[in-house]
Amino acid sequence: QDIIDKISEKMENQAVLLPQDMLADVLRRLAPRDLAISRCVSKAWCTIIDARHLLPADLLPHWVGGIIINFNGLMLSEFFSRPSTGPSVSGHLNYLPSTSLVKDHCNGLLLLDGYVVNPATRQWAELPPCPSLGLEFFDGEHLVFDPTISPHYEVLAIPICPMSDPDVKLDPALEELEWPPSLCIIHVFSSRTKQWEERPLVREGESAGTIADI
Repeated sequence: QDIIDKISEKMENQAVLLPQDMLADVLRRLAPRDLAISRCVSKAWCTIIDARHLLPADLLPHWVGGIIINFNGLMLSEFFSRPSTGPSVSGHLNYLPSTSLVKDHCNGLLLLDGYVVNPATRQWAELPPCPSLGLEFFDGEHLVFDPTISPHYEVLAIPICPMSDPDVKLDPALEELEWPPSLCIIHVFSSRTKQWEERPLVREGESAGTIADI
């Protein structure tokens, strides 16, 4: 990851040397998808593309390059794509220190247990451990990323109601709580700050019931 950061810093410094008008003229010749990727090259490129409105969101094409499937009983996800004579993207992710099932995906990025991966560039970033939500709760992690808005992504850890398990006895006071609660605290990791932070969410409407009911 340190090597990736150094390369990005070098590219950013080189981009500053070009006149902005010249760089903008080059960038506007790119296809929308390539232009969206170019926003992630450096802060300077991202600023030029956004300030000059070079990338309208409605120009981005939407197509499926492949699908990732999690099978019951298998420890790893499987990647399926159409046969192609051009360069292909590996779905094995065998360049990571450790692999696991794909938990979520968003606009080309994959969320694994402890990692966010770009399989097209083979770049990856390790996630720090998420703060504990308590023994009775576990979280469902979800990835949020839109390269047309920001080169940074977020991981949302949303608390999930404890499942009914006859072998697990919940605290009676906990069973009487509304679900979802009127004020729900989720943890959000930002690639911009590289930290988890708490973010409050206020429920709209009535609860679905108590935890005991669910």
